[in-house]
Amino acid sequence: MATKMSDKVKGSLIAQIMSEMKSAAILQNKPFDEGVFFDLIFMSDKELLKVSKLCGIK
Repeated sequence: MATKMSDKVKGSLIAQIMSEMKSAAILQNKPFDEGVFFDLIFMSDKELLKVSKLCGIK
């Protein structure tokens, strides 16, 4: 059975994802919507882990 991420771990992961996404947008000279933060905070742990892998985190 998988354990639930603590708020501290989840917050850190969201910050890393936001940083990677913002960097990618800047490198591609595209705008970055900070509203993505709200999408991330309501994701399940499993969804966040999938997004982090897509961003190259962990």
